[in-house]
Amino acid sequence: MLLTPILCAAPIISSIGSIAFQLMKGFPHDEPGIEKGVSACYAGRIGSTLVIAGGCNFPDKPVAEGGTKKYYQGIYAAEIDKSDTLRWQKIGDLPKEGAYGVSVTTDDGIICLGGNNSHESLSTVIRISISEGQAVIDTLPSLPQPMDNFTGSMNDGKLFIRGNGGIYVLDMKALSEGWRKVWDADLPLVQPVSASHDGHYCVWGGFTPKQGDRLATLSLNGIEYGESPTSVAGPEDKNGEKVFLGGGCAVNLSPNRVLALGGVNKDVFLKAVNSPEPGYLTHPVAWYKFNPNICLFEKGQWTLIGSSPITARAGATAVVYKGDVFLIGGELKPGIRTPDIYRISIR
Repeated sequence: MLLTPILCAAPIISSIGSIAFQLMKGFPHDEPGIEKGVSACYAGRIGSTLVIAGGCNFPDKPVAEGGTKKYYQGIYAAEIDKSDTLRWQKIGDLPKEGAYGVSVTTDDGIICLGGNNSHESLSTVIRISISEGQAVIDTLPSLPQPMDNFTGSMNDGKLFIRGNGGIYVLDMKALSEGWRKVWDADLPLVQPVSASHDGHYCVWGGFTPKQGDRLATLSLNGIEYGESPTSVAGPEDKNGEKVFLGGGCAVNLSPNRVLALGGVNKDVFLKAVNSPEPGYLTHPVAWYKFNPNICLFEKGQWTLIGSSPITARAGATAVVYKGDVFLIGGELKPGIRTPDIYRISIR
């Protein structure tokens, strides 16, 4: 069992005593290639069971060498205990292979929304539960349109998403009413993160793609959707530079505490999408400067509580269990996945 203290980049605030990482043993292997690790999988928790599904990678050769992206369909479960081992069992399959969707843990199961695969973007919404050791899949109201690389979160019994065209909400106690648009959005936003805070839905990060003569732009701040949309600041690093959360992940530690991890580097990424250069995919991991900062949003403001190369990933998925956060997969650089799963203990 490996417990690794973080390298602190800023003083720990009073409500955080310590942060430690535990590298977990075990990763699914029932589908050929998945054992190499995936990015953008669906994941969540059912009781004390950790569940992951789908995801994608380049199992045969890297994308820089012309490798083909593979999408997965399996649903896997592992019991969480005090050990450093996750014993994965395949318990079912998604209706279609998929990645780059949204997954949200609820009391009734894990809701998996949208995503894409090699030939289509998805509008499906399903809920995964477990009965007698096997996955049970219920179909929920479909998204208003196919969506991928978007974000979502539960807030006061309602499921919010920031997708194509704006903010939509699904009342989990009134499913027959379907999805309802509550706010418009003028521009698309790719790979943002979101969470609930103080009863409101908040969105940070993401980028608006390059289109024609209009260059791509990054969203470095956020929006809190209360009675009206209100701008909220994004996190900063130890030098006071804005931290870009696009491609990262955010989870609620409690209704009023949001933990944000990972994402791409704003300067490296923006230059790549606006002025792509040959050989961009061939650099070593450190060159891409993925975000190592560990940020906490609480009482309406961000605090930098630490920094670690372990969290410097894009496309990872985070799941909370009893105050711990399981950081699952992701990529260390464009196209290069990792099968590493860490238990992050925050006290």
